[in-house]
Amino acid sequence: MLAIQTVDGADISPTSGEIAIAMPRPAAPDEVYGRNSYEIDPSRNDIWLVQRDGTALRRLTNGQPDAAAYWCPHWNADGNYLAMLSTAPQGNEPRGGDNARLYVWDRGSKTPRRLSERAIMTQTRYGGPLNEVDLRAARKSSPEQCRANDENAPFVWLDETRLLAILMPEGENSAFVDRYARYHREAARAGAEIRAGEVATVSRSDSPGENPTEYRAELVLFDVADGSQTTLGWVPAFPMFGALTIALSPDGARAAVLAPRRAIPQHLLASPRLNFATWEIENTLLVANLQGDVKLTEISLPAEASFPVDLGSWSPDSRYLTLRARGDTSRNAAELWALDAEAGTLEAMAPGEDAGPLYPQRGPGDYAFWSGDGKLLVKAAKAGGEGRWRSIDVAEGKELAFSSGLAGLSSPRQLADGSLVAKAGDSHVRYASDQGQFVRWPPIDVAGCTGPAELVMRYEGDVARYTLWTIAGPLDAAVSLDPATRILDHDCTGLVVAQHSQVGSVVRFVPWAGTPANLMERNTHLAAVERGERRMIDYTHANGSAQKMAVLFPPDYDPARSYPTLFWVYGRHSPSGVDDYFLDPQMPGFYNLDLYAGQGFVVVIPSIPIPRGDAPNESFAAIPGGVLPALDKLIELGITDAARAGVFGHSYGGFTVNALVAQTDRFAAEASLSGASDLATAAASFDPTARGWRGAEQDMAFNQGIYESGLNFKVDPGTDPALYHRNSPLTHVDQIVTPLLIIHGELDVRAPLTQAETLYSLLHRRGRPARLLRYWGENHSLANSPANVRDISHELLAWFDRHLRGRTDED
Repeated sequence: MLAIQTVDGADISPTSGEIAIAMPRPAAPDEVYGRNSYEIDPSRNDIWLVQRDGTALRRLTNGQPDAAAYWCPHWNADGNYLAMLSTAPQGNEPRGGDNARLYVWDRGSKTPRRLSERAIMTQTRYGGPLNEVDLRAARKSSPEQCRANDENAPFVWLDETRLLAILMPEGENSAFVDRYARYHREAARAGAEIRAGEVATVSRSDSPGENPTEYRAELVLFDVADGSQTTLGWVPAFPMFGALTIALSPDGARAAVLAPRRAIPQHLLASPRLNFATWEIENTLLVANLQGDVKLTEISLPAEASFPVDLGSWSPDSRYLTLRARGDTSRNAAELWALDAEAGTLEAMAPGEDAGPLYPQRGPGDYAFWSGDGKLLVKAAKAGGEGRWRSIDVAEGKELAFSSGLAGLSSPRQLADGSLVAKAGDSHVRYASDQGQFVRWPPIDVAGCTGPAELVMRYEGDVARYTLWTIAGPLDAAVSLDPATRILDHDCTGLVVAQHSQVGSVVRFVPWAGTPANLMERNTHLAAVERGERRMIDYTHANGSAQKMAVLFPPDYDPARSYPTLFWVYGRHSPSGVDDYFLDPQMPGFYNLDLYAGQGFVVVIPSIPIPRGDAPNESFAAIPGGVLPALDKLIELGITDAARAGVFGHSYGGFTVNALVAQTDRFAAEASLSGASDLATAAASFDPTARGWRGAEQDMAFNQGIYESGLNFKVDPGTDPALYHRNSPLTHVDQIVTPLLIIHGELDVRAPLTQAETLYSLLHRRGRPARLLRYWGENHSLANSPANVRDISHELLAWFDRHLRGRTDED
């Protein structure tokens, strides 16, 4: 598992035919770990170049000797420069690097060069992003650069030689390298101060209090041709919530900037609390001039729009920008506004009407679009067919008569040239400004495709079918892919995709016309692994509903005998089929269920539907109803030995295990990884990795929203303590008699370590069989260190061998 390489990203050169691919090195010795979960950690990446036909594959960077990383490659407009991020050390910097910085490679160089000694503001991956960014190129209708594992690029090309980048203040560290290192650094500092006895080691949080405003970032223009730098200015960059959003205008002369300033105090937010950080942040709106008099100007907001939520799209003439804003944080809705970038003023476009859905937008959104003649077409909150659209003349400030001309209008998109296109049934349509309505949009062939293009997908059964909408017309060609295929980039010639299976992985170029070409092959060592059959089995839930479970059999399965069986559980998950997410043959580390089937266990993923409705869920009591009938069915079929069944799960699955072990003794052993046991304290806990974020530590702890939304509790523990109490496994600890293995990381951001320690302590006091494994420095995924991944795998197998097979440690 640790040798598996999963492609991180790719970018197609617009001119040269080359494709830049970011590929990690295996999780081998002599690398640097602890910055991210090992399988999504780009600090082992290198950049490779290859032609579309699969020829001329070469490694552009080789970071292994210095344990350096190169990732997030993105070509400029003419394909002569390739920008990227890197931790490559220079001078006295330590092996593995001390920060993430901006680099660029040009065709006259052998290796990339560093553009600035300052750290660049990288975004963390998974687990709640820090320093989230959303940079949008002018009229770019292709995949955002470096959108890998939720990470977005902190730079964007303005033209052939100029880059706009977000830099950290002098002496600050990129969140990518600092997510977990900050905790250890702060702990060491506190230890030294305690020994000296001269400095108080206090960390203060005040309620309601004012949140800090000192978190900021600097916008800098780099000219890679002459090496010059131009500073635009400083902007707020509150690290916890929201995204530092920069949207370039179509003419490239200016950019709108939405900068997160501070967290909104919780008591001022709407209830029920939304589990979306975008709605919990106070933003500053600015306009940046990128040509001539380069500068940043803050926009004065009217009271009714004092809390902008997200940015929309620019008008074709680069004067107006749509955005959503609200004047009252107690509302879970926002209205549509237009910014006049020349005048620096805002005007309401549809007063009193909510704009778009409640979830935050990444990208320009789908609630308002510009027509070619500069009119704004606004989609009603419940968009549909005829009569659901409105037309607004922004310059005149008045609404116009409008008819879409078609029924069943769907999937509207703004293309790179500003044209507005959509679907009407199975037909393609575009908005004709001269006619004031949508008209039929004739298709083109591959030869007529030019410029950036929008990828459009629809399902045909279980197959995803992709086509292109280009500025010349919809492409009369399509590519059909398995839904599990990951699309890395696309253009008018084809798609760069990643496909993996039980026998290996391949990065492939799939042309719109012609034969696909393999660009890179990896993980061929998996072909030697023996694997068992995968099967979906029907059974009946305790409530009488029909359910399915996914079953993974050992490679040498003999139907004439029954087997020790492990249930992998995750509350509210129902397996989709034999290719279920949890059955991914390349799932990382101890999550890979083939590890346990390969040791002779039958592995089962049962359906655990948790009803959702207006009333709070009773998740605890609902969990056994999907698991125990699945166990009964497998015993009935002779697959499972009734005396040799176990359960394990991670995160919500860890809570699921804790809930099961407190309600049934049907299993011989159970193992809970990173699970909550007392929901009230878990929901209200601080994030341990928030240590060192001065004045903002409480804002990194947003588990309350996750518990209210994920568990559908809708209220906090203070409002309904009985709800949290009866749904907490800790409340029912007296009923736990099954041997329980508890595994937890010190720096768990979803359920603090005390969740595991408290559950173990109460079991230990009662003399119940239990084992607690605490992994210091580990995160919620328990995957920061390959050594820990190996150890946890061995511990899990040994636990179930002991209790399901009667094997001793010596065995």
